[in-house]
Amino acid sequence: MVNYAQPVKFQSFDSAEERNIHHNMSSFNESVGLGYLKTNAIEFVNYNKRQMSRIYPKGGRVDSSNYMPQIFWNAGCQMVSLNFQTPDLAMQLNQGKFEYNGSCGYLQKPDFMRRSDRMFDPFSETPVDGVIAAHCSVQVFSGQFLSDKKIGTYVEVDMYGLPTDTIRKEFRTRMVILPDLAVLRFAVYDDNNKLIGQRILPLDGLQAGYRHVSLRNEGNKPLSLPTIFCQIILRTYVPDGFGAIVDALSDPKKFLTIAEKRADQMKALGIDTNDIADVPSGSSKNDKKGKGKGDTVKTSVSPQASSDMAQTSTASRILSVAIFILIILLISVFCFLCVQTYVKLMKKQQKELSSLKKKHVKDQNVMQKSHCTQVDKMVSQHEKDKTTLEKLLDKAIKKRGENHCQELKKETEDKVQTLTTDHKAKVKDITAQHTKEWSELTSGHSSEAQEMRDGHVGQQCEHLKKLLASVQEQQTAQLKVVHERQSKEMRANQAKMSMENSKAISQDKSIKNKAERERRVRELNSSNTKKFLDERKRLAMKQQKEMEQLEKNQREQVDKLDKFNEQAKDMQQMVKLEEEMDHRRPATVV
Repeated sequence: MVNYAQPVKFQSFDSAEERNIHHNMSSFNESVGLGYLKTNAIEFVNYNKRQMSRIYPKGGRVDSSNYMPQIFWNAGCQMVSLNFQTPDLAMQLNQGKFEYNGSCGYLQKPDFMRRSDRMFDPFSETPVDGVIAAHCSVQVFSGQFLSDKKIGTYVEVDMYGLPTDTIRKEFRTRMVILPDLAVLRFAVYDDNNKLIGQRILPLDGLQAGYRHVSLRNEGNKPLSLPTIFCQIILRTYVPDGFGAIVDALSDPKKFLTIAEKRADQMKALGIDTNDIADVPSGSSKNDKKGKGKGDTVKTSVSPQASSDMAQTSTASRILSVAIFILIILLISVFCFLCVQTYVKLMKKQQKELSSLKKKHVKDQNVMQKSHCTQVDKMVSQHEKDKTTLEKLLDKAIKKRGENHCQELKKETEDKVQTLTTDHKAKVKDITAQHTKEWSELTSGHSSEAQEMRDGHVGQQCEHLKKLLASVQEQQTAQLKVVHERQSKEMRANQAKMSMENSKAISQDKSIKNKAERERRVRELNSSNTKKFLDERKRLAMKQQKEMEQLEKNQREQVDKLDKFNEQAKDMQQMVKLEEEMDHRRPATVV
């Protein structure tokens, strides 16, 4: 970075975008950086997508205090400098955030903070496009080995992330807009408000369940015994009012009506659904039992009023069904990740990958053992040959005396020297051979694992497509059933209305002439025919519009899923390229 990044004086975001030089890097003190965040937050994020920025403490911090780095991390600033000599909250956040990347000092920004086709506001209070909001709930039960003194203790659980996600000294669950940037902080204090221990945990690295969290001191050094015992609950955020629908999608059998359950049970016995006739509701004996003689009220309703009531009832049912379908369509396609079959597939793939890794470890151990055996034999043979020469020399010296064995001694030393040189050459050759074999083995293992991961990604994409196609097929079938029921109800109401009107004319005592009565009936039938045809046309147009809207929403869902699958494949390809770059250098055998 020192070699390739060119420091330049910052002029403006427009100027930097116009120049578009990715290796230009500008520095901002914390006050200037906060000023730009206040006035040009989105431009600052876009600037950091293209080139790097450095943030450093202002000169007024003569006491080596620190500013909060989270606000600049939210904007994608790459180098956020702190005073490392001060182990305060800001430094604890910095050390905790970079602890879960192998402490290498680098973290990859979320996808939407790197892509030029995405816009991100670090002060957003609504879910970010393409990011699933989350709910996090933490309940602390107890602490262990917090102090060797008899003092009272208390725990603070804070969250730091986007401004809307930052929660300090609050005891309630909230929606987390951007889990990728959020961290949890556990802090334990004594009665004198002195810090006993703390721990910073990234939200995307948490695991739900009952957990023992080991604590660190102010300098983020591990404490041997102090821990806190808590329960962590993580779940996908569901807007208010949508919980019942999400539950119904997760387990639809629990939310079937009694009539639907009975129809399914009849179908299991071989009874065709078409053989079941529709009966008017409210005709059961239980309903009649609840009505006494004094509860009977006679009403007189005109045919027009009866038709209006029937149409109003039908319209209300149509509206309720349309709202239900619309709510289902508004649910994101990524909710399918929670489907049980998808979870089973993930578990199966993880099991396959674990088995493959175990096999690879076994192969590596076998090769390592074989290599060690070969080297040990070579060293042993070398020592044996060397000892044999030395023994022959000692035997000759004892027999003839050292003065008569000078030439033999020199000859033996030359042989030992030659033997050692040959041994070193052999060791070098076999080491090179072992290195090549080890590199080929690890490279083959990596390729095999990568092929399996590629296959798993393909399986996941295909499974999601099948899930989406199944759900969309059910949506279409459900809408068709609703439309058929609407048409059937309309025809029944029209027939009923026509019969009631004809009956009213036939019972009208003011009509004395049969010809007049027949004329009135013909006029009524003609008027009803025109009216009924208009009603059916309006209903057909409305149903066609609903079906077109459903198809449009389904196409959008398919497009979203395709983009999601493409992103997953692109990420897998990047991982593959990184691994290939790692394996271009041969492994070292020690």
